[in-house]
Amino acid sequence: MKIEYGRAEANRPHLFADAIEVMCAFDTGGPVSETDAFSLLESSPRSAEEIVNADEDDLDDNGLDDDLNSSQITESMQIKVDNAFEQLSFRSAAFGEFYPFEFSDGALSLRPAPLPALQQAYLLLLASSRIRTFKPDEGRDDERGIKQHLADAFELLCKEALRSMLPSDAEVVHFGASSVEKINRFGSDLRLALPALAEFMGVDLSSRWDPEEFAAQGDGGIDLVGVQKLDELQYGWNVIIGQCAAIEHENDWQKKRQEAKIGEVHGSTFDFYLSPQPVLFVPSCFRKSEGTWIKSRFANGVILMDRLRILRRLADSPDKVSVSADMLVDKLGELIATDFEPIPA
Repeated sequence: MKIEYGRAEANRPHLFADAIEVMCAFDTGGPVSETDAFSLLESSPRSAEEIVNADEDDLDDNGLDDDLNSSQITESMQIKVDNAFEQLSFRSAAFGEFYPFEFSDGALSLRPAPLPALQQAYLLLLASSRIRTFKPDEGRDDERGIKQHLADAFELLCKEALRSMLPSDAEVVHFGASSVEKINRFGSDLRLALPALAEFMGVDLSSRWDPEEFAAQGDGGIDLVGVQKLDELQYGWNVIIGQCAAIEHENDWQKKRQEAKIGEVHGSTFDFYLSPQPVLFVPSCFRKSEGTWIKSRFANGVILMDRLRILRRLADSPDKVSVSADMLVDKLGELIATDFEPIPA
């Protein structure tokens, strides 16, 4: 396993802060100073997939206006570093005891091992938020496997968070494409699993239901389902649909965000008595340094569960965190093997 930082996203302090945390946790172990962050910014390449917007002042897309002289560029870059460290300072206060880093002499360091479960959960969310950073070693072609591994681990963690959002008599199932639970409970053929899921949710299949519209594989765009069964004889239960977007940039959340609104997406599959509550789980800390959303419109229409909300829900449910602890150790251990000594095995 190797680390490739790629684009630093310095104009987005919450994403630049993630890159700094990745450097500290999965690369050097820290301390990571502002000088280190400045060097990371200096070496940040432009992604070949990014398109230059000719209407902007930054035609070379380096995050800086093109008419700046060298001293102005240095000053502008320093401001971006300062903004990222302001974000890190916010995280230290907001996450509190489940923040796996500490500040000392203006630098970020990983806390001493062994890290408790919630701090390991933070690292798993961090890695899931910046999946593009983790690359296979030379001569190996398992990058897709790394991405799937992190996405699967993220979904399992989100399942525990969703469980804590429902009453104790509710039940949560992982319906994602790679879920063993889904196969064991609903079967491996999606065309048979969806009718079984309808029964679990307390809804009817739509009169327009056509199994031929679905392939046998997949999850039908459903990651997590939480149900509080209210009545043995009548439907109309409390249902939450959770979608998990292990995606860095909010513009790329939209498919998952829409899928969470299952009443709209699956109107030809299920006949709902009332629309389920949609929840979108994202591993990023989608916060400005004062704690508000980066862009509030991305939280419209769904309950947005970002890194801070996920960990707070887990913190409020210590019995569920203990269930997650073994999974976290296994998943982080599989991800980093022996390459990253600062993380406890």
